[in-house]
Amino acid sequence: MDSLAKISRITVLSAFVMLIIVAFVKFKIDQIPDTPEITFNHDYDEIAKIGILNVALEENATEYCIYNATPRGFQLETFEDFCNAHELELNIIRSANERQSEKLLAEGQCDIIVKHTSKPDSCCMSEPLISSCLVILSNSKENPDTIYVSGLQKFCTKYKGHIIIGTDSLSQENLARSVASNKISAAICDSALALAYQKAYPRLEIDTSIHFAQNIVWKTHPKARILRDSINTWLAKERETKHFKLRHEIYYSYINIKVSSNYYSGNGNIICVYDDIIKKHSKKLNWDWRYITSLIYEESHFIPDISNPSGAYGLMQLMPAAYQKFMHDSADISNPEIQIIAGINHIAYLKKRAPESITDTAVIIRFILMGYNAGLGHADDAFFLAQKYANNPNSWKSLSEYMKLLNDHKYYTDSVVKCGKYRGSRTVVFTNNVINRYKHYRNLIE
Repeated sequence: MDSLAKISRITVLSAFVMLIIVAFVKFKIDQIPDTPEITFNHDYDEIAKIGILNVALEENATEYCIYNATPRGFQLETFEDFCNAHELELNIIRSANERQSEKLLAEGQCDIIVKHTSKPDSCCMSEPLISSCLVILSNSKENPDTIYVSGLQKFCTKYKGHIIIGTDSLSQENLARSVASNKISAAICDSALALAYQKAYPRLEIDTSIHFAQNIVWKTHPKARILRDSINTWLAKERETKHFKLRHEIYYSYINIKVSSNYYSGNGNIICVYDDIIKKHSKKLNWDWRYITSLIYEESHFIPDISNPSGAYGLMQLMPAAYQKFMHDSADISNPEIQIIAGINHIAYLKKRAPESITDTAVIIRFILMGYNAGLGHADDAFFLAQKYANNPNSWKSLSEYMKLLNDHKYYTDSVVKCGKYRGSRTVVFTNNVINRYKHYRNLIE
């Protein structure tokens, strides 16, 4: 009994020491003043006028990542819902860690950042989205000698034989990955992130006997009162919805992202199995290969033998006539590389026929994507309508508006329209999906 009592006392003491370590580190983090506020660009009214909300996000398995070629993350999806509700375009700025996010906010480069904090009721923070906690993730059942924590610049201290090292150069995700790869023995990180890594690497240990509670909030500039009020009003209703609660379960309890996968962006720069082929042949277009990858995902989800009722087939969903036009008759169209070459040849054809008056490269790419989805004739019709009625065909806003209006009798019977009625809203959605996914690929895949 004496030996059992001794073991029990050691266990309690170890847990107590761990609790003190986490509390001490959290105290140190909270003592570091936020980056001084330097620039205030605009509040909600100005954001709504421009139509773009700029948000800084870190890459990690719970907040923002690419997994199986799909942009994922609790924060990403919640920001998307906020923007949809307020008719805003979401622009994500990738941040290395929370301290860099503070700097981006201070410099006026973004409107909102995600903040993990134990300080309630800050004048520049929203109501909490969710609650979380800090835990210790380690690669051994033994008490670790050295524990790393993100967000403490050049910080190092000793406590009860433990060395605590703070680093501003590494995020919590970087530290968790370093624990999984045995580069370091232990790190303090968010409990959901720790669970994601333990699920992928079962040998990892989480000290669940200790935790330090924190809230996850959206932080704005202190003067952005209207934006903050808009966030809080929306959150009050959103947090009670089923899809918000389900999203919380997916990312903070169920953990359905496998961080050990090759197709998780945190592990490198792989989107799909065809990356090398796409990189090789997209050089013909002088396009970023990630545009083509996003297009292929939108068309086929990288399934090479897929076909649709209209007869389109393959990774890039080309019709039989397109294969005949852009490939030799003897080409094996069941070969994924042949499918990609044919699709890129088709895009090159559309690129040559883009109107010369469209000079903005981003708009040219959108015009080509419209032509790829709807056919060049319908894309031209939208262009000529924008030219006639908006006098600004060099604008995606104008092109997309008149592509949608091709379903309206007044416009599809207009004298400049050659191909007749078309349900253009589908093409606008298609084009926006490809572009928005590309932006996430550009953020997270080098």
